[in-house]
Amino acid sequence: NWSGADLSKQQGAETEAWYAPSMYNIVRQDGRPVHLVIKPDTACVVNSGLGSIRGARMAENRRSDVTGTQQQRLTEPMVWRYGTWQPTSWDDALDLVARVTARVIDKDNEDDLFVSMFDHGGSAGGYENTWGTGKLYFGSMKVKHCRIHNR
Repeated sequence: NWSGADLSKQQGAETEAWYAPSMYNIVRQDGRPVHLVIKPDTACVVNSGLGSIRGARMAENRRSDVTGTQQQRLTEPMVWRYGTWQPTSWDDALDLVARVTARVIDKDNEDDLFVSMFDHGGSAGGYENTWGTGKLYFGSMKVKHCRIHNR
């Protein structure tokens, strides 16, 4: 391993080998289970080597049938209605996107349309999770502006 420490034993909190449970996952690579640890760069001057709330959770965001993170993933579209997230059909979700988009463009112009999407690029997720929305927004709708975040 990267630290040379015996990771089968408890590591001290101030050691290089220590990592939080959120920094660890078991993922599949070439069909085999691989233990994945994503740690902050201790030499980073931006955050003094500390992990941000989002960055320190990058490993747990990777799909894993072993640790169950795939159960956190959505399997159907969700829409905010009546004060809560509710499942909806793909037809309903796409209709809602189309109507809201048309209203923004009709009220102002297409340069006022921005979309927000996420990317887990650092944890090898890239845009695989947003491929469908990317095709919709940039391929079909020709949206010019986006905001990218990692959650």
